[in-house]
Amino acid sequence: MAKAESKKEFKEKSLYYNRYFSLRYLTAAYFFVNFWWLIVLAMGGSEVVLLPLALLLLCIPAIWEQKKKFDQGEDNELPQTKHYYLFQVVINILLGICYFTPAFSFFYPFVDSAAFSFLFMLLLLGLAIGIWSLHHISQIERNEDKFFRRYEAYARQK
Repeated sequence: MAKAESKKEFKEKSLYYNRYFSLRYLTAAYFFVNFWWLIVLAMGGSEVVLLPLALLLLCIPAIWEQKKKFDQGEDNELPQTKHYYLFQVVINILLGICYFTPAFSFFYPFVDSAAFSFLFMLLLLGLAIGIWSLHHISQIERNEDKFFRRYEAYARQK
């Protein structure tokens, strides 16, 4: 009987933790994109290396916060993750604005001018993902996400 109870408890915990599933993977994707941007800038000796470094350093508390959600239970506040995504969105907006100036090549010295349009599209994609993530975080904090409804439905079945 205890084994069945612990299995149900684990399933309930997993259902609740699935609320953060997309955020975990998107945060990891941003981490690695910023990590590779940092490496390429560092290898080129660029002064802009501090920008991806700042993004990486802000990402670490967000990753830690999301990892703790599995053990914490019912707390659905994500202040570190929200701050990280807000900063990432602002940076993407500023870099998108820089696209229309000569400063853009300063941030991406490793890209030739023919690939600038592709990079701009990636910035727009990153911006859209960041805005969607902020929206998803607000849904989680208000318990309005679809995974919370599944969690509640499962809890009512017990």
